[in-house]
Amino acid sequence: MEDSIFSKTSPIFVRADETAAPPETTATEPRTGDSHGLGEEVITGQVDVKIDDAKFFFAPRINPFAPIEDLLAPESYVFDEALYRSVDSMTVPHHFVRSSYLRVPVERDFIYDDIMVFLPSFESRVATWELVVSNSLGETVRRVVQKGQPPALISWDGRTDDGEAIVTGEIYSFTFNAYDAQGNQTRIPGSPQRINAMVFEQDDEWVVSIAADQVFAEGTVTLLGDAPPRLDEAVNIVKERFRKEVVVYVYTEREKLSSDRCAVIRDEIRRRIVLPEEAVKVAPRFIPGLKPKFSKIEIHVL
Repeated sequence: MEDSIFSKTSPIFVRADETAAPPETTATEPRTGDSHGLGEEVITGQVDVKIDDAKFFFAPRINPFAPIEDLLAPESYVFDEALYRSVDSMTVPHHFVRSSYLRVPVERDFIYDDIMVFLPSFESRVATWELVVSNSLGETVRRVVQKGQPPALISWDGRTDDGEAIVTGEIYSFTFNAYDAQGNQTRIPGSPQRINAMVFEQDDEWVVSIAADQVFAEGTVTLLGDAPPRLDEAVNIVKERFRKEVVVYVYTEREKLSSDRCAVIRDEIRRRIVLPEEAVKVAPRFIPGLKPKFSKIEIHVL
């Protein structure tokens, strides 16, 4: 019998009264009709199978490259100048770009433009009202009088009745008086406020006025620890408004002190910004008997 990968072996049935003879193993043909063959089929062999089923890909929900992409991706910033007055600078990350041509953001304590005076609301009808601004001597430097109900706030340009800018280093008090139709007065005093620094426009030039005790130790040319941010802000104004020159005025009670302080401020400006050598000038001003609190630095930007 030839070898084949398919072979069938027929089973042997023996009755009890017969003697079983040794089985003969023969190849049998497949049965036809209603006969059913019993046996085993042994299948051997090899075949190459290629699986063509499509595999589904699910993108991961977490991007493992996100930390690197955040560092490489360009960022955008919104410069809101109000943040430097209203938010603690320690909670806001500042992105400094060190350049002589760019504004360096600092925490400001300068007064810009108008001064806002907030007024209380009144239940009864107000016929007339007035806001009185006085200096440390009790002298009235500005009086605003109007009829009718007062607004929620008054915008004051920081000038006296004569049109002069108020003095840095001075303490000013605000008093609000309201009168009804019968002339009854309601007086509301405000807390005294010291003006340390102001920025204003005057005669087609910008002026940065800083009380001297905010920059120098009393009676010396030594810069205070808090002076650099204030000088940075003063130089910011120079960067924004410069056209042809900068003139530094220093007011003290002694001529030499004024001259020496002028030289220090000039050098600090030159160190912070690139300007032509002849663009920064000094003009010492000394007034015998001037009180130390009225000593001041004025940087005029033309």
